[in-house]
Amino acid sequence: MKIMRKRLAVGAVAAVGVALAAICQTTQKTHKITTISTRKMADSLHAVIAADREAYARLVVQRLAFDTTRLDVSEQWKERDCLPTHAQVLREAGTSIQKRGAEFSYALRSLWPINPSHGPQTEAEQTGLEFVARNPGQRYATEETLGGRSYFTAVYADVANLSSCVECHNRHPRSPRRDFRVGEVMGAIVVRVPLEF
Repeated sequence: MKIMRKRLAVGAVAAVGVALAAICQTTQKTHKITTISTRKMADSLHAVIAADREAYARLVVQRLAFDTTRLDVSEQWKERDCLPTHAQVLREAGTSIQKRGAEFSYALRSLWPINPSHGPQTEAEQTGLEFVARNPGQRYATEETLGGRSYFTAVYADVANLSSCVECHNRHPRSPRRDFRVGEVMGAIVVRVPLEF
């Protein structure tokens, strides 16, 4: 009886080992994660903070340090002596974190973009933008695969909190919508976190 139990135990261990080996050989992608390590999160947060600080210092503080008069705000801030718009600062920071090697990304998108390249780029962005336009207090979240990599994608409403945002969009000659009001959704911030490393 003891010999029989011993043989069954050894057989079970061998069967589990063979099954695990087969699984490991057939798995081509890295594992999906359901939690993010404290270090990875801290590194990611640092990338955002550093990028925001750098963008603010370069695009706003440095320009104000040498100018004693009021500066205008314009999307042509590179060509003119003026400040970039809020959206341009956010986009600049989003680009900067990618250069720093952050694993996550964020972008500002709109159903009514002045620049067509800032409209929805994926089906998840389109669905998310439509959802937050109807439900500004809620986040839209889904998983999507881009370039063969899985991402957790979250879409958050970008609400016009300042009259300057509304006035700029309503006056802009290329704006597809000119009836925005303060407190309305003008677009969304799309955040992507990779689920595979």
